[in-house]
Amino acid sequence: MVKRALDLLKDWQPRDHAGMTPLEHMEKMYSFGTPGTWYYFNPVVTIISAFLVWGFVIWAMVEQEYMAEDTGDIQSWVTDIWNWLYMGSQNFWILVLFWLLFKYFNLKLGADDDEPEFSDITYFAMLFSCGVATGLWYYTAEAMWHYEGYGTPRWTDQYMWNDNTRAEHALMVTWFHWGLHGWIPYVVVGATVALLHYRRGFPMAMRFTLYPLIGEMVYGWMGDCVEILSILCTIFGVCTSLGLGSMQINKALVRLDHGTFRGKDEWGCDSPAQLTCDGRTGMVVNKQSQIWIIVVVTGLAISSVVAGLKKGIAVLSLIAFFLSVFILLTVLFLDETWYILNALTSTLGYYIWYLPRISFHTDAWEELGHAYEGKGGAPDGRGGLKGWMNSWTIFYWGWWISWGPFVGTFLARISKGRRMGPFIVASLILPSVWSFAFTGIFGAAQIRISRIAEAAGLDMSDAYHTYGRLSNPDEIGFTVPLEDGSGTYWAPRYEGITRLYSLATEDVVFEHICFYGDQNYATFMTVIILICIVLYFVTSSDSASYIVDILAANGHEEPPVIQKIFWAATEGIAAIALIVSADDEDPTAALNAVKAVPIILGLPFTFLLFWMCQSLLILCREETGNLAKYRKNFGTFILNLEKESALAIVVPFWHAGHLAAEVGSMHPYYYVGGFASIWIATIAFLCAGTIHSAYWSFGAAMYIMFGTAVAGLRTAYRTKLGIEGDMVSDWVVGVFGMPMAIGQMCAETTTVPGPE
Repeated sequence: MVKRALDLLKDWQPRDHAGMTPLEHMEKMYSFGTPGTWYYFNPVVTIISAFLVWGFVIWAMVEQEYMAEDTGDIQSWVTDIWNWLYMGSQNFWILVLFWLLFKYFNLKLGADDDEPEFSDITYFAMLFSCGVATGLWYYTAEAMWHYEGYGTPRWTDQYMWNDNTRAEHALMVTWFHWGLHGWIPYVVVGATVALLHYRRGFPMAMRFTLYPLIGEMVYGWMGDCVEILSILCTIFGVCTSLGLGSMQINKALVRLDHGTFRGKDEWGCDSPAQLTCDGRTGMVVNKQSQIWIIVVVTGLAISSVVAGLKKGIAVLSLIAFFLSVFILLTVLFLDETWYILNALTSTLGYYIWYLPRISFHTDAWEELGHAYEGKGGAPDGRGGLKGWMNSWTIFYWGWWISWGPFVGTFLARISKGRRMGPFIVASLILPSVWSFAFTGIFGAAQIRISRIAEAAGLDMSDAYHTYGRLSNPDEIGFTVPLEDGSGTYWAPRYEGITRLYSLATEDVVFEHICFYGDQNYATFMTVIILICIVLYFVTSSDSASYIVDILAANGHEEPPVIQKIFWAATEGIAAIALIVSADDEDPTAALNAVKAVPIILGLPFTFLLFWMCQSLLILCREETGNLAKYRKNFGTFILNLEKESALAIVVPFWHAGHLAAEVGSMHPYYYVGGFASIWIATIAFLCAGTIHSAYWSFGAAMYIMFGTAVAGLRTAYRTKLGIEGDMVSDWVVGVFGMPMAIGQMCAETTTVPGPE
């Protein structure tokens, strides 16, 4: 094993592999079992992934309070420190995708004669069900929250805008969170995996997305790490969704059992004045109900994943999608239709106009906090509040990115035979448009309902001032001027209005539906919405289990059924374990600890996505004949064990100076002296940091200068050797892997003497 790893360091270069099948590639990786039999998996990836999943779940169960606090602190660190990276990276990736859309529009994700495996409507339904459907149903109220919430949005200053502008801005921000920038990770992963699998014959595994960059190293431990990270992102993301989804489904079932309508239970009451009653069966929101819900959802997911992609996931996705279309059109036509269409049109223009600004906005000044903290906060006390960005936009970006390996790989699986241009349109632009319609219709309607309730005098002080039905019509209503201007008259409130902002997340969509009709209508629509939510949770769970099994089976496109069952059961059992262990005082503590994990794991996956974009660009150039598939590279891998790399940790200037002499025109000692002056200054400042911390910053600055010089040297040396590359990669290697970059260059020559 050690010899094999050492050999790979010298024989890592990407190559053509023309004619190799996925099964032949799988033989080069660790495996247990035989493809096509009842078991086949990568033992390293499977065992480590399962161990980490269950280790974390057990830890969260035993140390709920501390675990939730610790993961919350790490999540805060990620969102506080890396805010700029999350915002900047999304914009870089979207530029790459639009470049590919126009430059390589007709490039097939498969052989030139391959045709799409699924119809367009089935394709879109599966993509939407897998990608965001569960989240959209849980956050239908986002636009209304932004409109109502003075305590959290960045426009917390009530005098910044009028109510109409605030409503439009609330819808626009919601669109930003669910639009183009959110779908980017899925499309990058999907396009890269699809090209490598269907066009180049590699297995459908995440590790191969880095093949154009690290070549044969993907078959070893580096590839295993990519698969493990991808599996952890998927499992923890779906596990959290199951836990939160069970709460929403539990709430819907309780509403049906109790006959809840406009703030009051109708069944199982001891008196007409009673607001909360026992219902027909006594069902309540508790752990036992949620456990049974997860059992049922997991059972349905297992049945679907066993039935296969075409008979299981595809059919359920279509049913769920058409149900969601029915619900959406119902809201559109029962509400003020023309108002909603106007709101959608206006918000679209506002979104297009505001997108360049909001996509780069980091709340830099808001994050300085209040003026009295002494960090530079706004002296006038106006503007947004610290923490809004981290709680909303950065949280969303981390979540979208962490789901990238799962949804992206699933997207690749169903995209065989599609062309690059239509693929990007279908998986980036069309889902964004559908998300705009979904959040826009619900958001515009809920904002209108909330404005009516606020104008009528519902101040959310209690249930009787939250629900129009429960309020006093002599107190809550409107003073309307007469047409002739001679006076006013009193118009009592409409019973259906509700201050939706005061409701729990799980209640908002159901109380919203109650606005449009009587209790029979509300019950019917609650049942339809409940079925839709359940189906979406099932399709998310079964597609996640399917993809995790593919990743754990070295990218085998049709992994064994028993392993599909194992991973689906793992997701469900882990969610159940977290709920069972929940403390009655804080029933969501364990789930909150796990909820932070995908956001935390999204940070390392962000860097992977940068490399995947680079791989994708290289792949497109190779497949269109603009770049040779097998071309000259450095003979030694960047992560190497060369003796010069070890020496460069202490005296990097010696070898760097002699390498510079090979591409320059001066005597080596001039270059050695130049590099040595920067390096000695770096060490001196770092040592002086023990006296005052400011010197550490000086030392860091000097090191970056030294690394940048090494990067420039690598660019010149690479050009001399005729090796393809780019200056950005050279800079990353020069700064973050400086000793190994020097060792890699030294391995290409025998003219550099050792230090005397």
